[in-house]
Amino acid sequence: MRADSFFAEKYGSRTRAKEALLKGLVLRAGKPLSPSDDVKEGDEIQFLDAAETYVSRGGFKLARGLDTFGESVEGCVFADLGASTGGFCDVLLRRGIKRVYAVDVGESQLDMRIANDRRVTVMDGVNARYLKKEDFPEQLDGVVSDLSFISLKLVLPAVAQLLSEGGRAFVLFKPQFECGGAGLGKSGILPVKYHKPLLADFYAFCCGLGLAPQGLVNAPLHERKNIEYVVFLKKGAHPASINEFLACAARLI
Repeated sequence: MRADSFFAEKYGSRTRAKEALLKGLVLRAGKPLSPSDDVKEGDEIQFLDAAETYVSRGGFKLARGLDTFGESVEGCVFADLGASTGGFCDVLLRRGIKRVYAVDVGESQLDMRIANDRRVTVMDGVNARYLKKEDFPEQLDGVVSDLSFISLKLVLPAVAQLLSEGGRAFVLFKPQFECGGAGLGKSGILPVKYHKPLLADFYAFCCGLGLAPQGLVNAPLHERKNIEYVVFLKKGAHPASINEFLACAARLI
């Protein structure tokens, strides 16, 4: 049975169950379920408390990515590009990050709970496109990014320079900002039929930078929003095949 139908009784309706699933609040064997996933009696299910929320909805997106890919950030040093209020930082801090550099072109947006954490270095007024290794006093183990109104293609060349071999990046791919405006409706929603070609182009672009795509997962979303994807990249690694990468996208769409 579909997960949203299976958990409808628990949440009071199928719509509420779907919302909980999209927020990443229902796990099977430690990994978040999607509304369309098949669920049966006896599955190992864990329900997260909605009160255990992040400082922004973005946190649920990164959390789903890390859980799906089975990647740990414990003891690592990361940069968060487009930190904004700190949803991604929040996830990293809760998962044992050693240090996170919160980079944002804006000023004073970071939630005080995040900004006051001793493991956070705030880098306000910094454009991620122009970052260099010397901007950081230590080697980065990885990068996360949640950027809006800009193509990732403008930022990833800098990311490739920041990371050493084996460095990881978990980036939020937003088709509506990668399409150059083509296909966008009046509501700003990009129909899913355009996603696969954009992802194929993105795959090739990342490979050209030496950032090997390892996989992707759809980010939790709310109704009437664009579908977005957390993409896992690894510098100098062997990439997943383009067929594997796009097959994953096709299942999610």
